[in-house]
Amino acid sequence: MPVQTIETFYRHPLYLDALVEKIDEALARFPESGCPEIVFSAHSVPLSVIANGDPYQRHIEETVELVMQRGGWPYRHRLCYQSKIGASKWLQPSLHRTIRDLALEKIRELCVVPIAFVSDHVETLGEIDHEARQEAAELGIQQFEMTSGLNDSPRFIAALADLVRTAIGVESRDAERLVAAD
Repeated sequence: MPVQTIETFYRHPLYLDALVEKIDEALARFPESGCPEIVFSAHSVPLSVIANGDPYQRHIEETVELVMQRGGWPYRHRLCYQSKIGASKWLQPSLHRTIRDLALEKIRELCVVPIAFVSDHVETLGEIDHEARQEAAELGIQQFEMTSGLNDSPRFIAALADLVRTAIGVESRDAERLVAAD
């Protein structure tokens, strides 16, 4: 049976649109007068993996920039990493360090985006929505919102369908039209 591989989708337009949509939903929970900092939290990996040529960090950084451009929000943003395990050096700064830094900077509104996580699970719901939320509150951050995972987002599903069609050489339908039909 023939096998097709989809190497990446981090800059697929519908994937980016799905992320923007989730961020817009979270930002709508802040007061109109608010000025939340947007914190993108990606899963960390050992620095040795990056040193050996893995493009993960570069892809995450590009995704963040593309999402910020697409969203057009007037807010500051930063990227951090989470879920480090073991004694080796991993990508930094950590989510915990970032929250502490934000508190020291007197940031009081925080919107966390679990970037590169495509569904809600223990690392988003546990580490971010529970542990990081509690830490932020203890440090004086007054409003902490987290975007939900892409889960069953019609835009995300349309992006995946488009990627599959392209990989198997089937003419891609107008994916935006599929999303508009939902």
